[in-house]
Amino acid sequence: MANYRRMYIQNYSYFLTVVTQGREPILIDNIDLLRESFRRSKRRYDYKIDAIVILPDHFHMIITPKSSREYSQIISFIKRSFVYGLDGGSKERFKANLTASQYHRAHSGVWQRRFYEHTVRDKKELYRYMEYIENNPIKHGLVQKREDWQYSSFYKIQK
Repeated sequence: MANYRRMYIQNYSYFLTVVTQGREPILIDNIDLLRESFRRSKRRYDYKIDAIVILPDHFHMIITPKSSREYSQIISFIKRSFVYGLDGGSKERFKANLTASQYHRAHSGVWQRRFYEHTVRDKKELYRYMEYIENNPIKHGLVQKREDWQYSSFYKIQK
């Protein structure tokens, strides 16, 4: 597999998408654990979450890290923290579907190895990605109105 080179630009925001392995719908069922993983990452790394939406099998967010080189580490930390907090039965279920090397490379088989990243270049693009995040639960047929999806940063603004 080829090495993917990420672009690191100081003082920029990044649109990120992180997906579970096999698109397993485990995030909402483990929302408290995922939230705690984010809290831990915020204590370790200096970054701002500008917008976020969590769906059953993936999440999108826009972050602005203090150090541009840290966004990969932030994602890795969140993934690891989430996996360590899962109960043994959940981990075994994921492990059963993978070879030993896949299991270790893919954060115990819970997450896809890589994540999508895009450097947000200007305000227009920032607002476009924010709108995408806001409307993502509708796109996936989870709600009819975006303000009804409680696992979004926009839900807090509406309430």
